[in-house]
Amino acid sequence: MDSVLAIELGMTDCTPPSSPGLEPKPRAARKNLLLSATIDVDGLKAPVRIRNLSEGGAMIDGAALPRPGTRLVLRRAEIEMAATVAWQAGGRCGVAFDHCAVTVDEWVSGTRVATFEGHRGQARVDAIQAAVRSGAALPAEPPAPAQAPAAGELDSRIVDEILHVRRLLDELGEELVSDPSVLQQHMQALQNLDRASQVLEHLGTVLGAKDRIAAARSVPMLDLRERLTRAPEG
Repeated sequence: MDSVLAIELGMTDCTPPSSPGLEPKPRAARKNLLLSATIDVDGLKAPVRIRNLSEGGAMIDGAALPRPGTRLVLRRAEIEMAATVAWQAGGRCGVAFDHCAVTVDEWVSGTRVATFEGHRGQARVDAIQAAVRSGAALPAEPPAPAQAPAAGELDSRIVDEILHVRRLLDELGEELVSDPSVLQQHMQALQNLDRASQVLEHLGTVLGAKDRIAAARSVPMLDLRERLTRAPEG
């Protein structure tokens, strides 16, 4: 199987096939999703969508995609990875990452998670094996998992996350309505975006209230209030 077909089928990994003394790793499975991102090719940036993803590569689509062999940087929020375009056809292209240093979950969230001396997951296992072969000191053990939060603390964190998402939607809405052409073409969608923001705000208020029933009955959005306070079915 050639490298282009391997990448298109989501079978790339970050281990060279001829690495001496190492058994080939299982190919990383691709996860189908739809994530907004950007590509940077020699300082020229373009929006793309990530259609499927593994720790070794991704398939993206967009209006302006580079040719096979092109070097680029794929970015999503605070995550970025240098890559090489392996194939390009039909408004899509497959890219192979330089390193397996970012997990799929990190790409989805757009944020990096804490590592232990720079090692995470399988990478840490590889580091231990390399240390054993070379006689070097083993990587430090990760700290014990933190104690799970109490129910009340978890509720508070959920409220914070809901309100954070609401702020993100507000920022998106403000940016979109500043473009008259977008406003004209997508008026209904922008109104729905505003309603979604309001719903999140009210849900956060209800979840954060001491008397949630009373808070639900006080929600000013009539349709949301009716959905929250309707009698149980059956």
